[in-house]
Amino acid sequence: MNASLQQYKNCPDCSATYSDRVLNCGEELICSCCGKRLKKYYDVSLFQKVWAIVTMCLICLFMANITPIIIFDVSGNTQSNLIITGVLSLWFQGYWPLALLVFFSAIFLPLLHLSSFWYLLGSCCLQKRWKGSFIALRCVNALAPWNLMPVFAVATMAAVVKLDQLGTIEWKIGALWVAVLALSSLVAMRHFDYGAILEYLERIHRDGTK
Repeated sequence: MNASLQQYKNCPDCSATYSDRVLNCGEELICSCCGKRLKKYYDVSLFQKVWAIVTMCLICLFMANITPIIIFDVSGNTQSNLIITGVLSLWFQGYWPLALLVFFSAIFLPLLHLSSFWYLLGSCCLQKRWKGSFIALRCVNALAPWNLMPVFAVATMAAVVKLDQLGTIEWKIGALWVAVLALSSLVAMRHFDYGAILEYLERIHRDGTK
């Protein structure tokens, strides 16, 4: 192995030193100490699968925000609840910090995160030197901890348990979109590898693909 193609790094979990290198098809780098997957070979077929999943995530995010999640009935007073409905209710009740937190964590940041991921994967799948692809990669990496839709789904379930003691709860189609979005976003991020995608992008730009 050419020494110029290798460099030594530390495992993010156990800090053990390993030799980073360019991988061949089907190869992975696994930490010999803790077993963490350090790097995985990426090719167009894998990018295409993840791109399809992220496209589904964006569709689910859109549908989750325009369809009601639950209908809450208290003594004949019925209210249809969307994600944005909760944000507006908190805002008008004076809980604007909480309203902003819900808006950014459940609407804006997931949209920015998934849109950046979609753009990044499009560049990789089509092997095009799209402008801003490296910025999109950094954006996806930075916003990964803000992928809170799984947390939002669990919080919705917990809230419904409490609300059920006060009135009648009827689940609507929006709840299904939230659940599918939570699961699919977890699957998509399972395949996100900053180092491997960065290497793939650099290869595209180095080869001069247009």
